[in-house]
Amino acid sequence: MGKIERNFLWLTAANITGSFFTVILFIYLARILKAENFGYLSYAGTLIFYLFNFIDLGLSTYGIREIAKDKSAASEYVSNIVSFKLMLAVILFIGFFLISSLAHQGALIRILMLELTLMFFVSALASEWAFQGLEKMYMVFVSLGVTSFLQLLLNVLLVKCPGDILKVPLINFFASIPVIVFFLNRLKFRLRLFRLDLKKIRLYMSSAIVIWAISIFAQVYNGLDIAILGFFRPPQEVGYFSVARRIVGGVTLLMTFLASAVLPHLSSTFKDDMPGFRQGTRKFLKMSGVILVLVFAPVIVFSGRIISLTVGNEYLPASMPLKIMMMAVILVTFNLPYSTGLIAACMEKEVLKQACASAALSLFLNFLLMPRYGMMGASVSFLFAELLALVWILWVYNNKIRARRQI
Repeated sequence: MGKIERNFLWLTAANITGSFFTVILFIYLARILKAENFGYLSYAGTLIFYLFNFIDLGLSTYGIREIAKDKSAASEYVSNIVSFKLMLAVILFIGFFLISSLAHQGALIRILMLELTLMFFVSALASEWAFQGLEKMYMVFVSLGVTSFLQLLLNVLLVKCPGDILKVPLINFFASIPVIVFFLNRLKFRLRLFRLDLKKIRLYMSSAIVIWAISIFAQVYNGLDIAILGFFRPPQEVGYFSVARRIVGGVTLLMTFLASAVLPHLSSTFKDDMPGFRQGTRKFLKMSGVILVLVFAPVIVFSGRIISLTVGNEYLPASMPLKIMMMAVILVTFNLPYSTGLIAACMEKEVLKQACASAALSLFLNFLLMPRYGMMGASVSFLFAELLALVWILWVYNNKIRARRQI
């Protein structure tokens, strides 16, 4: 078994384990909080989720790529990147606190969002990305398994009725701390808040900011629709659509982990080992096809049963949006091998152009379709955004990577 296959198996095991506990927690909260409160939690969580990008700034993916090239520098990258991200988390937390005090949102939403901002510090201190660069994917398994289990256990013990909604963000925050401390110790992390090497940070950011921008625009057409839907439709429909989105996100994680398993290999081989680079890309495509047959197709066929057996018949209106969005995810399985290859080859600016175009199309279609068609319009918008992404990336890859092979 090759390194790529081992990496993927560990990341898949991490995904399955983490998703198992997360899905149980998702079902538990959906049933305990009921559709309205669950909709509030999903709405607040989606708004806060986008702010996480202003902490990472693409530095995690950049760190994976660079550590894969020079594994001996892992501790240096972790100390610099985590310290810088922690500084950003403090600034963002204070800024959000001041702004929220002036907002006109309802008290429940405002408190939920303030509690959820504690996860800024979890995002800043997380260091799984460094172990991915080191190709020690079993550490990702440890992280996801332990953290998701603690979150499930504490929520089941402490959240017993819809009125306990405000406990959920605090529980998830404290459940994340043990793994964070353990990982930073293993990586010999040194806090450098007041001793940051700004020259190195600027060097990191020259590439990371482009990767960050890709993430921002990709998330516009991969989740912002929940927040937009909240402006046009009642909380119940947001809750239904959140169920479909969560299922899509769960199965898409398999592709995300596969990309993470392959990225270090592609990064280390592109410059000096093009046969190895091509082999890695082919493996990515083959494994994507297996995931498509074994996972994605059954979710489309049995979407209604999956929803009914998990969160209950109350959420069955999410079935058709789920089918449509899963068709879009099939397009992602053919997109990621090539977009990951472009990022590994330091051609992230080309991927950014595609992400901008797909985000613009998604926003246009969402505002056009949502007022009349609600979550069905959101699902169709996602499908067309992913179709544009696939066509665009294939065209760029043919012109940038395949053309290089022929020179």
